[in-house]
Amino acid sequence: MATSQTKRVLELIKRFNEGQKICIDNLQRDPAWWNDVRNEPMSEKSIRRDIDVIREYFDLEVVSGSKGCYKAIVKDTINNFINKDTKALLVQTFNIAQRNNLLRSLDIDEADKKILESEIKKSKDCYEFISKPFESKKDDETLLKDLENAIHNRRYLKVVYQATNENIIYLLKPYKIVFMNENFYLASENPDERYRFTMLRISQIKSVELQKEQFHHNHDIKEFIKHLQTPFPLYQPQFREPLIKVLIEVNKGQAKYFKLKKHLPSQNLEKENEDGSVVFSFMVTQEKEMEELIKKWIPNIKIIEPLTLKNKIDQDLKQYLNLI
Repeated sequence: MATSQTKRVLELIKRFNEGQKICIDNLQRDPAWWNDVRNEPMSEKSIRRDIDVIREYFDLEVVSGSKGCYKAIVKDTINNFINKDTKALLVQTFNIAQRNNLLRSLDIDEADKKILESEIKKSKDCYEFISKPFESKKDDETLLKDLENAIHNRRYLKVVYQATNENIIYLLKPYKIVFMNENFYLASENPDERYRFTMLRISQIKSVELQKEQFHHNHDIKEFIKHLQTPFPLYQPQFREPLIKVLIEVNKGQAKYFKLKKHLPSQNLEKENEDGSVVFSFMVTQEKEMEELIKKWIPNIKIIEPLTLKNKIDQDLKQYLNLI
């Protein structure tokens, strides 16, 4: 029996408020949208009129997705899976995804995408994230899809990588795509024993070729990736044991910036001196992981240990001063 438009509209509102995705082809198989007089489903045009009524007369924003499907933006749509404390982070993540075509790569339903965009637009009225430009290439979307395919299916990957003076060919076991320091990296295991772990900047990957052969994950390397701090890690088996402890002293004027923010996840406050300076420790896989941070804060910090790192920074500064 055909149902009145009022009942149909109320049923649609109920389904929208429950977070359901409404598709016209599904409604045409629903008894409420069956035309008994003609003994056929209601036309697509008639169903769209029901949805238009909701858009015009009810406080419900209905967005269209792909293949004649619709969803509504209701107050709890975002709150059901994200709390207020993480909404700001979602705004930044969404910005990264948009600027690198990741939303298309992730194959998100158009209706869901519009809901995300609408909710995040409201948050962007309050938040603005200023960050360094991200590296990207025109074919990032295709490349990311190929990398995702290799990672999901645990397939070996042949990579042509643009190094400083030459192209290097790798045969890798890809584990993760890592976003770090405004750049995307491919974290991989390298079967070459000399380089068991490799971080390649995706912007410098010239081409990839998926191999038929599959691989098994190394659990230690998977754990190592979870503990990455910089793009310059040095992997060793049982990586937690050979970590290097770095001690730095930050002067009184700048110490507060290290108290307010961890510059690396392993940062730890060791000692507050009487003159207001503060000693911090870091645990890193190699001294190179600390070089960028230390150079950024010179002359407000000094290296206490290891001496080899202090000598390396001193040498770099001398070379720089000789150039100017």
